[in-house]
Parts: sequence; C-alpha cells; structure tokens
Amino acid sequence: MPEIVASDVVDVYPFCISENRAYYLTLLRTPGLELGNTWQAVHGRIKKKESAVQAATRELQEQTGLTPTAVWNIDFVNTFYSPEEDTIYLVPCFGVHVSESAQIELTPMHVNWEWVPPEVAVRRFVWIGQRLALQTLHDEIAGPIAAGLDPNPYLQIPPSLYLHGKKRGLIK
Repeated sequence: MPEIVASDVVDVYPFCISENRAYYLTLLRTPGLELGNTWQAVHGRIKKKESAVQAATRELQEQTGLTPTAVWNIDFVNTFYSPEEDTIYLVPCFGVHVSESAQIELTPMHVNWEWVPPEVAVRRFVWIGQRLALQTLHDEIAGPIAAGLDPNPYLQIPPSLYLHGKKRGLIK
C-alpha cells in the first residue's frame, strides 16, 4: 500500500494587482534541468527548523528576488504520486502578493518570467494540481482583491509567522 507523506516541498504562487486585474508570475525552467522548458510557479524545499510558510517566502526571495506584501494559505493542498517510491505526497500551497513594480531577479534555474492573467497561467502549468491551486488562489483571494473586495480573512497568514530573522515564528 502506498505511503502518504507530508512533503518537504512548498508551492508558491506570486501575484500582483494591476488595473483591477490579478496577474500571476510564471517562470520558465532552464532547458536541461528537471522539468526544463516548462512554465512553473515557485517551488522549493522546507529546511530543518523552518515552517512551510517561512520556506515559501524564503524560496520566493531566493528564486525571484521578490518580497511579499502579504501571504495567504491557499485552501488547497497539491498532491502527487511517485510510482518509483510508491508514495503520495502532500504539498502546501501559498499565494503571495507582491508589488506590481517589483523587479524580478532570476536564478540559473529559470531563463524567463512573465506576469500573465489567470487563464494564461493555468494553460501554462503542466500539472493539474498547480492549475487547481492557481484557480483556487484566483477565486478565493487574488480575484476578490482585484475587484476591490475582501478575500477570506481566515486564509491570510500573519507576518509574524513568516518574517525571517529575530526568531519570529521560528519552529523550536
């Protein structure tokens, strides 16, 4: 029987609001790397003694140079099955609002980036879990913000849980 594992991976979906519309950051993986030439969101590993939301904001900064203005728990957990390991993985997903004027700084993992509307982003993502996470983010958080409405307040994560340094929110 397959094992079910809480993964050490996080999925991060950066978005910005411009002219009352939500746009999502898509990153093109470098050819020759695993999943090369595919459009992705930000994905990364959780380090020891780091919470999932801390990993999400750290990976966002490391892979794009972006700093969040707010972070939300997307009411969706990405799941995938690894046949080689006979394991089902559970991956927490985060929506991260960033300034529309913020500068993107790519690492060698990615060769291009683009802000796109949700209908373009969902067509670019290879995996159904990524498409569902982005659609949930758009329906529950980014879309309402773009329309001048309040998203579900229970999904917003307090900054004290993801700010790095000064031991705020660190797992003991």
